[in-house]
Amino acid sequence: MFFRKVKRKKGEVWECFDELPKDPVTGKRKRVSATGKTKPEAKAKLARKMKEVTDYGLTTDPEQSKITFEQLAEEWLKTHKKNMKESAQRSREYHVKRFKKYIARVEIRAITRKMYQNVLDQMEAEGYSMNTIYSAHAAAKNIFKQAIVWDVIKSSPADTAVLPKTKVTIEQLETGEISDLYLETEELELFLSTIDKKGRPNDDIIFTLLAFTGMRVGELLAMKWSDVDFESKELSITKTIFNIDGKKDEYRLLTPKTKTSIRKIDFDDEIEQLLKLHRSRQNEQKMRVRNLWHDAGFIVTREDGYPMSPRFVHYRMKRLEKIMSEKGFKKKLRPHILRHTHTSLLTEAEVDLRAIMQRLGHTDAKTTLSVYTHITEKMKKDAANKIGSLFGDLINRKKM
Repeated sequence: MFFRKVKRKKGEVWECFDELPKDPVTGKRKRVSATGKTKPEAKAKLARKMKEVTDYGLTTDPEQSKITFEQLAEEWLKTHKKNMKESAQRSREYHVKRFKKYIARVEIRAITRKMYQNVLDQMEAEGYSMNTIYSAHAAAKNIFKQAIVWDVIKSSPADTAVLPKTKVTIEQLETGEISDLYLETEELELFLSTIDKKGRPNDDIIFTLLAFTGMRVGELLAMKWSDVDFESKELSITKTIFNIDGKKDEYRLLTPKTKTSIRKIDFDDEIEQLLKLHRSRQNEQKMRVRNLWHDAGFIVTREDGYPMSPRFVHYRMKRLEKIMSEKGFKKKLRPHILRHTHTSLLTEAEVDLRAIMQRLGHTDAKTTLSVYTHITEKMKKDAANKIGSLFGDLINRKKM
């Protein structure tokens, strides 16, 4: 350890410096220094720096200490790519991109807790959904955790972040915001009748199954005839489809979203008839194209037997939304709205929440609970109105 006086603009200071142990990779030594108004102050600062090197290795690699959020994010994605599903990797890349929009070129060590919080607050202000904000935060949190493991930083600015919260309020229930998540009975009837009149091939099987089984669109498109048991009237959900670019021959079958997603769904006589009618039509189409048919046993297919992509179903639904809007329909349609519609149908049939979640293969009940609560509140209100009407009739008869 050495000391020397150094002249600065504000006067002389003491500089204390020492050499680090040899780098195990390069075999070279590096000098660490610190300054202070007095020798003891400079010595104490140097001791803290040396401890950081011993505990975290923070200054052993000057280039590493300057790594930006974008650079670290790319390294993190590359490292974990081999341990996750392709769909999960795509999802992480998407949410990392959302976060990089704000701090891509900021050095990791320069990102403060306040800066991190500002990013979350700005995402909320710009109208990103709670799901997107939560997912982006989860990805960023893992990136900073990796930075600690790789000795770039010693604490994460994400650990104390306050996330925006969404709660189902009385106001939301009264203004109908929750009702935008699902189709009312008359809206579902309009939707199905629009399919009957102006739907394209396969629209009936796709959207009827989504509405009356509660399946996710990826689960439906991955389903094969071998997953249908007509004797027990059950559908087996064991896989989901991944086809990010929509190219017919680049699909992949993956395990479901969660363990609870693996399940069996009962179906009624009407669904049985629809499935059998669809199978008959499909066999006719198979005969027409013969050797061109992709015979992998999928239920919902293109004209040549290849499975449809989720993107294709989305476009089909938007087409139906446009037709319905001409009749005054105002809700935005997406495949997932039929999953929530199924929740509302089960709730009106007085199926309890636990059974609904099991049928949907849900582990997170946030949206399901919102719809369930909204429907039960309506049912209570309807019951109260009926009781009030009955009491009113009895009172009026008494007066007579």
